[in-house]
Amino acid sequence: MNYPVFIFHELVLRFQDVNRGIGRYISSTMDGGECLINTTTGHIKIALTLLEKQYSNPKLISNEEVQHLATNFQTN
Repeated sequence: MNYPVFIFHELVLRFQDVNRGIGRYISSTMDGGECLINTTTGHIKIALTLLEKQYSNPKLISNEEVQHLATNFQTN
């Protein structure tokens, strides 16, 4: 599925609430069951199922999931 770009921006904003060093959204690529979101300071891998949740009902993504993903952010 092709997701609208605002989905990625929203996720990055949610991640920034946990990790201010994540930076701004630049681009994303899909590969297999994962999405690589590139930001101005690094990248983060997330499952496509998470994108679907963000698209259909963001409330389905728990704060714990957001925190876990934000702490796995990789800097450039």
